[in-house]
Amino acid sequence: MEKTTVLITGCSSGIGLGLAARLAADAAHRFKVCNAGVGLMGPLETCSDHAMKTVLDVNLFGTIRTIQAFLPAMKRRGAGRIIVSSSIGGLQGCVSASGLPFKAVYCASKFAVEGLCESLAIVLQPFNIHVTLVECGPVNTSFLANLQCPDPEGSELQGLDTKTRNLYRRYLQHCQSFFCEAAQEVEEVLQVFLEAIGSPCPPLRCLTTQRFASLSRLRLDSPDGSAYVQAMHDFVFGHGEAGDASEPQP
Repeated sequence: MEKTTVLITGCSSGIGLGLAARLAADAAHRFKVCNAGVGLMGPLETCSDHAMKTVLDVNLFGTIRTIQAFLPAMKRRGAGRIIVSSSIGGLQGCVSASGLPFKAVYCASKFAVEGLCESLAIVLQPFNIHVTLVECGPVNTSFLANLQCPDPEGSELQGLDTKTRNLYRRYLQHCQSFFCEAAQEVEEVLQVFLEAIGSPCPPLRCLTTQRFASLSRLRLDSPDGSAYVQAMHDFVFGHGEAGDASEPQP
């Protein structure tokens, strides 16, 4: 059998490291994983140009450059896999290309990756090259520790209005409690990657959890977006910015 080359970007820890270890002994399929990613959290007014450019450079342009480097060879072979880790929610959930509070730039980078992969999947189908987005929810990795996240009491937010500061403080509390409750283990997420790799015809999107299916359906049932905005607001901050932040019902 022809030797297969596997490239995983961002494999120093977390999902990338676990996937590299699992595939080291048996890379039976020809594919390529774009897994590197960085996060950015905070009110948009406080995000510096440098921080925003870093997120877009790693999450979007890093993915593009990696695909550009190997796509011609895949086309010549007439086979290949491009598997992209699309942790849309970061700490929140796996609603495909969904906006999350105080993660505007991070979500923007992931919206762009979704569009990139969807467009590529159409063009690459005649070349027998499969593009798959693995939509991750919160996962127990070092992503949280490495997240760029200003302290709500720190000097970075001194000029911010009081209401936005309070909302941001509440969002951080929500993230901490929700992460403890809902985070998946790396091994559970790896199984979704392995299934995508092993499938003869993998789908464009694979979800690692169905926990947020109700929010996903809202995006389809309410095309103007108002229902999703209200549901996410209530989920994070509670009804009317008060009360509990219970999960929206289907």
